Amino acid sequence: MIHACFVNMFFKFNGGHTLWQWLFGIIGSLGYLLYGLEAAWLSPMTKYLQSTESPLGYPLSKYAISWIGSINCFASAFFVIPFSYSADKFGRKWIVIATVTPSIISILLRLFVRSLIVLLVARALVGIAGAGIFVVIPIYVRELCQTNLIGTIGSLGALLQNIGIVLMYLLGAYFNYYTLLWICLAFNVFMATMMIFAPESPAYLVKRGHIDKAYSTVAFLRGVNENNAIVKNEIEHIQRKEEEYKNIPRLGYREIFKNKSWRNGFIIMMLVWTTYGWNGALTIITYASAVLEATDSNINISPEIQSISFPVVSIIAAFTLTIVAERCGRKVLHAGSYALSGLSFSLLGGAMLCQKLGYMIPGWLPITCMIIAVGMFSSGVRSLPFIICLEMFNFQVRAQITGIIQTYGWALASTQLLAFPTLIETFGLHVSFIIFGVINFTGMVIALGIPETRGISEEEILRKLNK
Repeated sequence: MIHACFVNMFFKFNGGHTLWQWLFGIIGSLGYLLYGLEAAWLSPMTKYLQSTESPLGYPLSKYAISWIGSINCFASAFFVIPFSYSADKFGRKWIVIATVTPSIISILLRLFVRSLIVLLVARALVGIAGAGIFVVIPIYVRELCQTNLIGTIGSLGALLQNIGIVLMYLLGAYFNYYTLLWICLAFNVFMATMMIFAPESPAYLVKRGHIDKAYSTVAFLRGVNENNAIVKNEIEHIQRKEEEYKNIPRLGYREIFKNKSWRNGFIIMMLVWTTYGWNGALTIITYASAVLEATDSNINISPEIQSISFPVVSIIAAFTLTIVAERCGRKVLHAGSYALSGLSFSLLGGAMLCQKLGYMIPGWLPITCMIIAVGMFSSGVRSLPFIICLEMFNFQVRAQITGIIQTYGWALASTQLLAFPTLIETFGLHVSFIIFGVINFTGMVIALGIPETRGISEEEILRKLNK
C-alpha cells in the first residue's frame, strides 16, 4: 500500500508510472560515477605513489605519474568504435555490464600486483571501460526512457560523474591506497549486480525481432498492461524508425567528405575538439592535489580538501547549463565559457609569475581561478561541443563523424595529461597555465565562427556551412 502511494505520488504518468525508468536509468548511469572515481583517483594517490612508502616499493617519478594519468584516455581512443559495434551485436544491457569488467580487473591488478607496468595496464583498462561508458550508456538510457524523460534522466550522467570525483577527493583525503581500491571495487560489483536485473533496451529487442519481449519490456517500464495503447504506439514507432534506418543509403567516408557542408562542419568540430582537448581543466581535475600544493597557497586547508571544491562547482555549473542551454544561443554560451576559462588561466599564470618574482598574491586567488576554469569546462567547454555536433550533422553521417571526433578527443586528452608534468618541469607552472589561457582564447575565436545551431533547421545549418 505504501509502495503504491509512493509510486502514484512521485512517478505517476498517463495511467502508468515512470518508477522503473528512473530506477534502471540511474543504475545504468552509475557507470559515470565509476568513471568519475577513476578519473580523480590519481589526484589523492600521487602523494602515495611518489613517497618512500609507495605501494610499488619505490617512489615514482613525475614522468611515470604522467603516463599513469594519461594512458587511460589513450586506451579509450581505440575502443570507441568497437563498443559501438558490440552494443548493436550483443545488446545494450550486456555491453553496459561489460564496461564494468575492465574496471574490476584493473582494481584487482592494483590490489594484488606491485609493478609499474601492471599499474599502467590497469589504468589502460580503466580507459577501455571509459570508452564503453560514454558510448553505450547514453544509448541504453535513451532507449529505455519515454521521450519526456530522455533529457532529464540522460543529464544524470554529468551529475553522477562529478559525484564520483567528489567521492574520490573526499575518500582519498582519509583512506589509504588499498582501502580506496576496495571501496572502488564495491561500487563496481554493486553496479554489475544491479544491471543483471535491468531490462534490455526495447529498441534493441525490436531490432533483433523479439517483438513480444519488446511489448512486455515497454509495458513494465511504463507501468501499464501490454495491451495498453501507449505500448502499442511506442513499439510501432520503434518499428517505423528501424525500417527507416534500414532504408537509409549507407554513405562511406569518401562520399561524406566530398560534400562541402559536411567537410566544413567536420573541420570546424575538429578545431573545437582540439581546444577542448587542451583546455587545461582536465589536468587540474587529474592532478588537483599536486597542482594546489604547487601554487603555494597560504590557505590553511589541505590540498586534498580544497580539491573537493572543483567537482562541487562542476555540479553547479552542469545544472546551470541545463537551465540556460535552451534560452541562450550555443555560440554565446560556448564562446563565453572559453573566454572566462582563458581569463582564469591567464590570471592564474600571471599571479604565479608574480609569486615567482617575489611578490605576494592573495591566498584565495589560485584556487578561485582554478574553480572558475573547471566550472567553465563542465558547463560549456565540455558539454556544448557534443550538443552542437549532434545538431550540426544529420542522422545519415552523425555516427561516422562523431566516431572519428570522439576517438580524436580521447587521444588528444591523453597527450594533455601526459605532457603536463613535462610542461611544468620545463617551463614552470605559470607558463603552463598561460599556455592554457592562450588555447582557451583561441577556442573562443573558433566558437564565435561556428554557425548557431539552436532552433535552426538542418537545411539552414548546411547552407551556412556551405559558404
